[in-house]
Amino acid sequence: MREHEAEQHNMTKKQIDAHGQDDRYPAGFFRWLPKNSTVYREFERRALQMARTRRKRYSARTIIEVMRWDSDIADTETTFKINDHYTPGMARLFMATHGTAYPKFFELR
Repeated sequence: MREHEAEQHNMTKKQIDAHGQDDRYPAGFFRWLPKNSTVYREFERRALQMARTRRKRYSARTIIEVMRWDSDIADTETTFKINDHYTPGMARLFMATHGTAYPKFFELR
């Protein structure tokens, strides 16, 4: 991981608080995020992997479903759970962080 990506990868509390005032994110997203940062980091990793293939657009929901699939295959004892309401928040956060490099990668409504 490049140094500037590592810096973007770790959001500070101030950044989270600033985004938390934004009503475009799902209610409760920025309370959920610190406790589930591993989920977001994996989402971000996979989105970057796909974006680097030079795709112009992709589906955030597809990434989440693949994460669920992989989790279920790897560990039949544990089910990967994520509230679908937070998928748009992850897409928005990705675009806020990486949108300059990958404009319009996720369609935000």
